[in-house]
Amino acid sequence: MDFAVPAAVSDALCKRLAHPVFGYTFRSDEFIQAILNWLADRFDWQVARSHLLFYPPGTVAAINCLVNLFSEVGDEVIVHTPAYPPLMNIVKQNQRVLVESPLVRNDRTYQIDFDQFEKCFTKRTKILILCSPHNPSGRVWRRDELEKIAGICRQNNVLVISDEVHADLTLPGIKHCHFNRLAEESRPPSVTLISSCKTFNLAALPQSTLICDSPALKKKIKWAINTAQLNLDNALSATASLAAYQSGHQWLDSLNAYLKRNRDYLEGFLKQHLPQIQLAKAQGTYLAWLDFRALNIEHQELARLLVEKAGVGLYDGLMFGPPGEGFFRINLACSMSLLSKAMKNIKAALNEKA
Repeated sequence: MDFAVPAAVSDALCKRLAHPVFGYTFRSDEFIQAILNWLADRFDWQVARSHLLFYPPGTVAAINCLVNLFSEVGDEVIVHTPAYPPLMNIVKQNQRVLVESPLVRNDRTYQIDFDQFEKCFTKRTKILILCSPHNPSGRVWRRDELEKIAGICRQNNVLVISDEVHADLTLPGIKHCHFNRLAEESRPPSVTLISSCKTFNLAALPQSTLICDSPALKKKIKWAINTAQLNLDNALSATASLAAYQSGHQWLDSLNAYLKRNRDYLEGFLKQHLPQIQLAKAQGTYLAWLDFRALNIEHQELARLLVEKAGVGLYDGLMFGPPGEGFFRINLACSMSLLSKAMKNIKAALNEKA
């Protein structure tokens, strides 16, 4: 995001930097309680302290660790596509077999094709990596959708790794449901991952929290964390996350309201000036998924035109897998003036092309 972090985060970092000792940092009780309080206050979810695990290098690194812990080379891992590229890369680079379960578009809304999804499972299927809320479409999965996913994975004895780093970034009135909040008896073994990084724009100060209530999974995860000496914290990451979780409520509410205004502006601009470009209906994230296919411009030519003519660098849809051809992702976490300039540049470039 382009936005400055909450003032409380900057103040806490300055105070910590004034202390000249930067030795090993042990995770504080205050830090753990701040996360428990956040989940209780924002989601009305009472999580047991013993269900929290921490992976300081960040969420992608944590998912990479989990894939290696709970599958073998040649095992199958399911991912819904279009998908956040690092999730697919983790599967392929670790020599697992990526099984794509393409989402379907219905009235600009992405949905899970459950008939196709069920056909993805074989005896080699070990993991589903679920992106919730979904990146890039911005779908916030409903509880009944998550329960259906859980039932299918439980029936097939498949672990669910739920990447929920955008959980806090939902449109006003939309509530995210964490996968591990589903009834334990109705879901498979699962790990939910949350983070302060996307919520508070702290990507350079990574921190990842894993929520897991399975004793068998926790034992293996703790072994991996302790073996890599990740049971210690990064002093600055922990300081930033603690301050954010303790004092960031009002900042986050203001952010989500601003993101809605930007999304509304984008939708209105497209309807008025570029009706051929469709905006996926979203309930969360600060990202927007744009469908350019009706322009009938070859994908690579469109990518070149956006950069060279419009001066706008959007995330190439093909990076999200084959279903991303003809699509581009735009980041709404910027000033409305910058978003407006970008859209006007795109309009001018496409008019010139026509």
